[in-house]
Amino acid sequence: MVWRRIGTGRELKRFKGARDLRLNLGCGGCGEPGWINTDIDAALGVNCTWDCRKSLPFPDNSAKCIFTEHFVEHLDYSEEIPFFLSECHRVLRPQGVIRIIVPDAAKYMHAYCNDGWEGLTKVRQLGPGLTDGAYGSRYNTKMELVNVIFRQYFEHKFAWDFETMDFVLRRYGFSEVYQQCFGKSVQDGLAIDMPERASESLYVEAVK
Repeated sequence: MVWRRIGTGRELKRFKGARDLRLNLGCGGCGEPGWINTDIDAALGVNCTWDCRKSLPFPDNSAKCIFTEHFVEHLDYSEEIPFFLSECHRVLRPQGVIRIIVPDAAKYMHAYCNDGWEGLTKVRQLGPGLTDGAYGSRYNTKMELVNVIFRQYFEHKFAWDFETMDFVLRRYGFSEVYQQCFGKSVQDGLAIDMPERASESLYVEAVK
């Protein structure tokens, strides 16, 4: 990790004076053409290697939009979210928009509280025999599924609902916060959402 941070120092010089950037943060191997696809690991489509948890290598007011899908749940709520959201606010230009997509804890909790598996099967898109294609798991109880979603084998750090997302976005400087849905955005071209995650996801946008 230390080596990665040292080795990516060149990105600070690369983006000096940049404007009108479209940032795709924590993109993994899901980079999009025309975007600055940023991830800590080199992967297909990644064109900016950076650890987004503590800082971003972009100038103040340099981004017109930020997109991040199924990354924020991997950040610690107390130690990393304050840095991440403050940095996102810093690099967005005035009236810039951030679109955050995370697993919707409220969907899972409502489905868990219903009798049977029908609700959870719709949210998670389980296969025959309660199999989970994403992880190769077969669930015996609903709580097994809930733990995989909320913890993902220790990779997930926090379970989000809209109320909490709205709170933290306003806390770190954003003035307008909206709950959105798959494929719908206040800014053209920002909803580059993965359709396979739609059933389980919470979609939130905030304006600087």
